[in-house]
Amino acid sequence: MAEEYDDDENENGTENDNGAGGRTAAQSAMRRIAEKELREIRRRQRRKRMILTSSCVILVFLSLFGITFSIGANLDLSRNMIRSPEIRILGYDGALLETVKGRYSQDVSLTTLPERIQNVFVAATDPEFYDHFGVRGADFARIFTSREIPGSTITMRVARSFFKNKENGPGRHMQEFLVALWLEMNFSKKTILRSYLERTYVGRGIFGISAASRLWYGSPAERMTLHQAAVLAAAMNDPKTFNPLFHPRETAAEANKILARLAQYKFIEADRVSALSLLEPKMDVQYDENVLSGYVVDMVLEEVADIVGYASRDIDVLTSIDWKIQKLAQDVVPEVAQVRLKPRGANQVGLLSISPEGRIRALIGGMDYSPYQPNRVTEVRRSAGRMIKIATYYYALNENSDPAQWVRDNRMAVGGWRPINPDHEYKGMISLREAFVRDVNTVPTSLADHFGLLKVREYAHKIGIKSPLSSDIRTVVGLDPVTIRDVTAIHNLPQNSGKPAQVTLINRVSYTGDAYAEPIYQRVDTVQEKQLTDEAIQGSYVLLASVTDPQVRLDRPFAGYGTVAGGRTDAWYVGFSSDLITTVWAGNDDRSGMDVRGEVELASLWRLFMLDAHDGLPIRSMIRASSQRRRAGDGIRDLWKQTDLDSN
Repeated sequence: MAEEYDDDENENGTENDNGAGGRTAAQSAMRRIAEKELREIRRRQRRKRMILTSSCVILVFLSLFGITFSIGANLDLSRNMIRSPEIRILGYDGALLETVKGRYSQDVSLTTLPERIQNVFVAATDPEFYDHFGVRGADFARIFTSREIPGSTITMRVARSFFKNKENGPGRHMQEFLVALWLEMNFSKKTILRSYLERTYVGRGIFGISAASRLWYGSPAERMTLHQAAVLAAAMNDPKTFNPLFHPRETAAEANKILARLAQYKFIEADRVSALSLLEPKMDVQYDENVLSGYVVDMVLEEVADIVGYASRDIDVLTSIDWKIQKLAQDVVPEVAQVRLKPRGANQVGLLSISPEGRIRALIGGMDYSPYQPNRVTEVRRSAGRMIKIATYYYALNENSDPAQWVRDNRMAVGGWRPINPDHEYKGMISLREAFVRDVNTVPTSLADHFGLLKVREYAHKIGIKSPLSSDIRTVVGLDPVTIRDVTAIHNLPQNSGKPAQVTLINRVSYTGDAYAEPIYQRVDTVQEKQLTDEAIQGSYVLLASVTDPQVRLDRPFAGYGTVAGGRTDAWYVGFSSDLITTVWAGNDDRSGMDVRGEVELASLWRLFMLDAHDGLPIRSMIRASSQRRRAGDGIRDLWKQTDLDSN
């Protein structure tokens, strides 16, 4: 029995060993299969990662190549070492009106420019210029914005100056960031600083310190005082706010702060700051008497500076100026002003004449030109009275085009304001036409209250008023100051088929000799929605005809009216024919009173100008002329005095 038991036990043991071995083999085979599958999965994953990585590398390479190519195509690193580029100002027909020289610095040398002068500009803009790598965190954050924010370092500003045209947006800001890094890697700090002093805009169409010093101080940059250098540094940081010609005290105060910063960063001794500080800059402005009005020249130069930036080549600027009409204005306006306006207490006058699509044909910015005086057409805001009330009447005519509609004429308080009519009469209910003729304040106020004051204010901006407007009834009763350009633009609305016009001076900008190349800038009419319906246009003609003095005669259909505003500080006359819209203003820079009447003295000046300005132009009705322009225009060509206009 024992033997049988042992045999059975041996057999069972053998079977158990065989079963365990089979399971082990099976498990081993399964592991090999799993490992093979895992290796295959890992191989596929590596292949996918390799493809993805390669794609990313190729994409990054192509992106960098595209960015590099885009940057290279948009950069202009050239430098004119022979002479300062010229700007040729041309009339609408291509005739040369003026050649302007010496506005671009091309000869800044840090070898001859004293170190103390160089330090002024470094301290004013970028005191750590010599210690950083050209960019800061703020410049990286700037990449993600579309706002026009200057770079925080001198290198960033130099990078921006090398681009052929001005743009704003994340793409351009990133390009400027990359160019700044490239500049730091390839050029010395002194070379970058020289470019900054040579290419940065100072104001009034001037680039760089050598040109600014010659034109503003009458001496080379090497002879500037520290305060004069600080004045230029302030202007380079903010050309509009710190213009030493128009804002001398503000600019001098900023220059004094820059001198204090010089002491803070140990560029000069602290005890010298008070001795160097001044209340006003020491200026010795150099300018030539131009054939073309200096106000037009300054306006062209500032617009070209904004369009092109720094240039190393000569530039042709095709303006919309008609020299015959501009010369007429330059002769007639000062002569009449001396004889008829000055004896009545008005020392300044301004005139703007545009064609219905908004192109400026003639501009007079003041009685006589001085670089210390602003352009009174575009840069000075004055009280206009009824001249801007018409915006509310336009709005009302869009809602109801009947000029005979009844409106309320009583002293209803609106927003805490209770309007007073100039004649102190209140008739309860009157027609819209009578309200416009009487120049009442109650009707625009009640209309704005009915339609919504903010809507009327927004509408006034849409139809051409660029000046800031109040959020109360001052907007609709003519108490907000506006420019001559604003007044001209809103009265042009009916003449431009109810669409706001772009009031511009420049038609095209190109490099001299590149007549067939793509221009740097080309005026193109933007697509505008009608802000005055066809019925409202007819209604507005009725209103304007109602206030047109029959004593003011032209040899063609026209409308016009005058006013006195601001407690007799400002006199206006605006009127239009089928071809020209012209506004004349008279007053004093110190806003003192006078005895000039818009409907008399200024009406006489307006008529004298308009009679000769229309010489050679066909007599057409306003409706017919508007229709012809609409058919012939392509939004680009200047159709002024086109002989084939009638056949289109």
